[in-house]
Amino acid sequence: MCRRGTLFTYSVVHSGMDAFKDQTPYVVALVKEGQQIRLARVEGYTDRHELVVGMDVDFMAEDQEGHPIYRFSSCPE
Repeated sequence: MCRRGTLFTYSVVHSGMDAFKDQTPYVVALVKEGQQIRLARVEGYTDRHELVVGMDVDFMAEDQEGHPIYRFSSCPE
């Protein structure tokens, strides 16, 4: 069973700081999961993705600092 959230708002980062330059472009988003809205990274973005507020994202894991990481939804409904 997937842990799913909803894209509440987002920003596509094309010019990252030194530690993130190799990861651009990437998505930083507010994701609504249940009653919580969490600041998160969304993995798997390319310039070909069409992002839409309200689209589903799936929880993957938390990073070393405890920040959530999501990916574009691939779980069955």
